[in-house]
Amino acid sequence: MKYPEYVKKILNRIEKAGHEAFIVGGALRDMMLGRDSHDYDITTSALPEETAEIFSDLHVIKTGLKHGTVTVVIDRHPIEITTYRIDGDYKDSRHPSGISFTRRIEDDLARRDFTVNAMAYNDKRGLVDLFGGKEDLERRIIRAVGEPERRFTEDALRIMRAFRFSSKLGFEIEEETLAAAEKCRHGLANISAERKSVELEGILLGAGVEKALLDMYNAKIFDIIAPAITLDTTRFSKICFLPDDFACRMAFCLVGQESTEKYISTLKLSNAVSSKIKKLACLAENPLDVSSDGKLRRLMSVCGEDTEHLLKIKSALGEDVRGIPERIEAIRARGDCLYIRQLALDGRDLSKIGISGKEIGNTLDKLLDAVLDDPKLNTKDTLIAMIKS
Repeated sequence: MKYPEYVKKILNRIEKAGHEAFIVGGALRDMMLGRDSHDYDITTSALPEETAEIFSDLHVIKTGLKHGTVTVVIDRHPIEITTYRIDGDYKDSRHPSGISFTRRIEDDLARRDFTVNAMAYNDKRGLVDLFGGKEDLERRIIRAVGEPERRFTEDALRIMRAFRFSSKLGFEIEEETLAAAEKCRHGLANISAERKSVELEGILLGAGVEKALLDMYNAKIFDIIAPAITLDTTRFSKICFLPDDFACRMAFCLVGQESTEKYISTLKLSNAVSSKIKKLACLAENPLDVSSDGKLRRLMSVCGEDTEHLLKIKSALGEDVRGIPERIEAIRARGDCLYIRQLALDGRDLSKIGISGKEIGNTLDKLLDAVLDDPKLNTKDTLIAMIKS
């Protein structure tokens, strides 16, 4: 297998110190699929303190010693190195009550979620594949390691991860694993909104999003993670034609929902992403009224950089948007004023002619409204004359 020289340096140094070390996780999976990877994880028989000592001449970040992880920066690349471990009992559908370190790679692989993620590789021993991960990669299957119900009962977030990997890789979820996801879905109620949102974003941005969402719908996953939302499954086939933008795709799914704003607030997203989803979903509910350039400029003023995303959503919903992108391009090429900051005067100019307080903002709003209708009005003299009159 081919992987970067800096990763080989890590493996070789650990082995020379008398320990084992393997590439694991997504990087190995991507290597086997012939995909580029830039995020390599290493697992080792060395204890965290031993790993830190091996690389004491380099920059070592004690990322999470109690979890067995240290980060080593080599050739300007940060590499996480984690000691083989065994998870204790799971008490909250998410985290083990504790962990213990082990010297056996077999123990470490047995605790992992899916077979395609439960393999390890180094040049000396080759591929360690105890659960048929290589075959599942070839068959394009997502299958739980061991007993699926146990895996999902231990950590309910693995249910969302199964659908994310299915979407990202375009793989089918194995029948027993999918059935266990449905049976154990209530555990998702115990998972933080932030963690579920991260997985949902990965699902919506995957190449296999249509199948993943349909499987989630049939497995009643949305009953738990979005109980107030009634999804239109006919839209699933169109999501992949939208831009690779989480807010855009989420808004498309939520157009027409009465509880969109309330639902978005439960996802604990950043203010910028939440606002974009709400804005796009709201604007997409009604037919576009861009019969004049003035109306189109008003839409662009409200949408800003998201105007093209709104058009993509409207097109996916079946609305005819032909000719609008070209008109938008022409408006931008002319440099038409779309925002208050583009007006030929600002608050300081208004202060000089005796306008103060809240009236400054109100006046700028009125001026922008006039300029959106007629961009030629956007000169300082003309705008001052309009105010005085």
